[in-house]
Amino acid sequence: MNALEARPRRREGVVAQKAGDSLVLLDVDSGLYFSLDGIGDRIWSLSDGRSAAAIVDEICAEYEADRTTVETDVLELLRELESEGLIACE
Repeated sequence: MNALEARPRRREGVVAQKAGDSLVLLDVDSGLYFSLDGIGDRIWSLSDGRSAAAIVDEICAEYEADRTTVETDVLELLRELESEGLIACE
């Protein structure tokens, strides 16, 4: 499957809480904390089962950013979130 076709979804058991300009994630199962800032926070909120391509489109529209850069950054963060068990990609 093409990485842009993946449909990331936040995993149950991960608690998200705003802390100033950051979003703090707690994996209840492992007890580990993670922090996301700015666009990372937005990518997390958009990880609701829509495609990674749709997330890239939304970020590009909101931030008027270069698509190639946004695509690279979004896919990198989604891979990281998935490797930490915070999201599942369908």
